[in-house]
Amino acid sequence: MSIIRHIGIRNFRGIQSLDWYPTEGVNCIIGPGDSGKSSILDAIDFCLGARRNISFTDADFYNANVDNRIEIYVTLGCLNDELLSIERYGSFLRSYNLATQEFYDEPQAGAETVITVSLVVDKGLDPDWGLYSHRAAQEGLEKRLPWSHRELISPTRLGEGSSRHFTWGRNSLLNKLLDDRFDVSEVLTEVSRNARQAFAQQNVDGINNALASVQGVASSLGVNLGELQALLDVSSVSVSHGAVSLHDANATPVRQMGTGSTRLLLAGIQKLVSTSKLLIIDEVEFGLEPFRISRLLKEIGAKEQQPIQQVFITTHSPFVLRELKSSQLHILRKFSVAGQPQINHLMYSMNGSDEHQSTLRVCAEAFLSNKVIVCEGKTEIGLLNGIDAVEQVQGQHSIQSLGVMHTDGGGSHMFKRAKVFNELGYPVAIFKDSDINDQQEASINEAIQLGIPMFEWGDSQATEQAIFNNCHVNLIPQLLNIAVERKTNNAVNAHITNASENQFNLSICTQTPHDAHRLYLGLAAKKKEWFKDIEPMGNVAETVLWPNKLSIQPEFTQVLDNLLVWARQ
Repeated sequence: MSIIRHIGIRNFRGIQSLDWYPTEGVNCIIGPGDSGKSSILDAIDFCLGARRNISFTDADFYNANVDNRIEIYVTLGCLNDELLSIERYGSFLRSYNLATQEFYDEPQAGAETVITVSLVVDKGLDPDWGLYSHRAAQEGLEKRLPWSHRELISPTRLGEGSSRHFTWGRNSLLNKLLDDRFDVSEVLTEVSRNARQAFAQQNVDGINNALASVQGVASSLGVNLGELQALLDVSSVSVSHGAVSLHDANATPVRQMGTGSTRLLLAGIQKLVSTSKLLIIDEVEFGLEPFRISRLLKEIGAKEQQPIQQVFITTHSPFVLRELKSSQLHILRKFSVAGQPQINHLMYSMNGSDEHQSTLRVCAEAFLSNKVIVCEGKTEIGLLNGIDAVEQVQGQHSIQSLGVMHTDGGGSHMFKRAKVFNELGYPVAIFKDSDINDQQEASINEAIQLGIPMFEWGDSQATEQAIFNNCHVNLIPQLLNIAVERKTNNAVNAHITNASENQFNLSICTQTPHDAHRLYLGLAAKKKEWFKDIEPMGNVAETVLWPNKLSIQPEFTQVLDNLLVWARQ
């Protein structure tokens, strides 16, 4: 099967320039909205698809500037013998080094023979398909693939318009299942004749009066029509190949099934009959429940050790991401350079390392965001959730609405997870407490060298300690009430008396809170996990801390304000 080795896109829709080297098997493209994911799928489809023409408009040009022509280049490897013909394609066959991702116009030892298909559209809006090599371009040579060879590499696309594959029409998947000797044309012609004869035998109410009226007009004008009849027009009952389609046991067209069912069925048929083995699916999860997503991903080869076809999909579903291997994931990022008007695109590919795979499993939602805050644990996630809820009530934009996702760093794993997001082009920050050990020093230094900002309390404080050390004493009873709701009155009382070595108890700290209580309450809250989860810490932030922000020391609130500023930039 032919495999796409390289995709080059120039001035197509929102993409000014992109070069990507996809992998064999499943390639899942993710990225922020309007980053160009669907445009990449369209570029592949438009360049390789077996079609006579495509309607382009000015809007298909980058920034609608038709002076810069659209150029799409798709380089194919693993060519079959017909495409390797030196007599036919000699000047356009090139070499490709898979390890270095370099192309050569001449054969190279250890390199693969490839061919590049191009699609160029200028301001005239007429698409021009051809083959490309640097050598041929210098010599002014041109070559186009014959239709039979275009069909060899044409991808199948599941989605809009794919219902045609449930008919025996031109280039449909069902048509490829037919024996070459089977000719449905004769059968369809006979069906048309029978339809005309059946209609002629019907006595249609009122039609004879109309025939008589027309007959009278014709006679008066000297137009000799003989005896008029009302028959089906030949062209109106002509039945084409596309009119024959699959139906279920209830005679209902299969194309009328749900989106998920048709996608599953087409994926199976495509794997069975397609000569190309290239498959394109935009938003693979569309119309499918989780268990059927798993079935579709398995059908397209996501679980195969040896790829059976090359597949290009996009998704906005964290469920899909968790079902994939990290090496199948590619992140499309767009960014601007100061002083330059254009938007640059880069594709970051994950690898199969344990760090990448574990981060994908635990932090799948974060991979679908614009920015990532890696929180040390659920306590910090809950704190951010509660603060974000209060900020929304106060008229601020939710950081999540801005595409910022905070995710669980898994304690000491937070540095590795932040490093993974950093490697993949995500703006990433770490939100942690300052209760660290000597083993984390190296990780902290590495994060600093990578330019990953860290937001923490300082003074070796855990988050619970920072809360009790910086809140107004009048807020202490409210914090203790939340702890009691989670841990019971007796448990919290025992925690306080043990931490303070019997100096204080719950009643004293609730009725007459004092600065002297802070140290012991912070220790008890940390050790006994009073608020250590997303929901309780979210409750603390939403009902106690942030509504009373002005009553909290700036050493605490400034850390969070700085983090929110970073998120909203």
